[in-house]
Amino acid sequence: MAQWESSIGGATFRALNLEPLANTLGCLPPFAEQEAIAGFLDREVGKIDRLAAEQERLIALLKEKRQAVISHAVTKGLNPNAPLKDSGIEWLCQIPAHWEVVRIKHVVVTIEQGWSPQCDATPADGPEQWGVLKVGCVNGDRFNASENKALPDDLEPLPELSLRAGDLLISRANTRELVGSAALVEQDHDHLLLCDKLYRLRLQTSVASPEFLTLFLRSSMVRGQIEIAASGASSSMLNIGQSVILEMALPLPPLGEQGEIATWILKCREQIEALINDAQSAITLLQERRAALISAAVTGKIDVRAAAANTTVEMEPA
Repeated sequence: MAQWESSIGGATFRALNLEPLANTLGCLPPFAEQEAIAGFLDREVGKIDRLAAEQERLIALLKEKRQAVISHAVTKGLNPNAPLKDSGIEWLCQIPAHWEVVRIKHVVVTIEQGWSPQCDATPADGPEQWGVLKVGCVNGDRFNASENKALPDDLEPLPELSLRAGDLLISRANTRELVGSAALVEQDHDHLLLCDKLYRLRLQTSVASPEFLTLFLRSSMVRGQIEIAASGASSSMLNIGQSVILEMALPLPPLGEQGEIATWILKCREQIEALINDAQSAITLLQERRAALISAAVTGKIDVRAAAANTTVEMEPA
């Protein structure tokens, strides 16, 4: 790559011409040794790739487990022995007998959209500069304040759209997989403004916990209902109206139980996310090992001839 760097051109799409590629200098061992290197790499890289694939499968299973934990807790609670009753909602099935079923609109004080002026491409530079949220701020498991665009100095901010702790944000326009994504703002952001592709819900906190409702909206059952209700001419940008959220059935435990459920889910989520991070770190190390092994083999830093006898070949120290 170092030999090609000065020959690569292009601003948005970098390209390498044929001539520098044809004039590249390289090591050429005897043919028999080339075959030995290729055979060695096929086997050893294959082992690494299989290990990485196992870690990818583990991550997928952990994500499924995380989703299942949320979905079960927000519809069945934490007591496995609690008596159940029919919710009267086909997709919701049974819920604990002492819970209520209400429409989300009955626990909402206000719902509003924001403002999306023409902004700079870069995010706000620090907490004192005004910025407007991007819809991607709710795509992860948590609200991401860095997903914003700086408000130009010649535009007057709208402070009434600033974020407050307890604001529940929901994307009203995105792809089918992401539209309706929900996240909770956990602290005030005086200089971050709500954009028009997000709904902001403020709740009657004497009745409903913002943490509990956010987790409910992230459950697999609700995701399914939102994806069915989403509409739009393009599959890359679908929309949901306010009524999709406000008219949705909500299984509502007593307020104290909502807090217990939210705390338990967050604790489980942290444990699962730690395992996911460990698996992702393992994949990164395997990828680094893979690249180093290939580089060492094709430059003669390891002797692969022992591979013909199925022995383990160790890389020499750099």
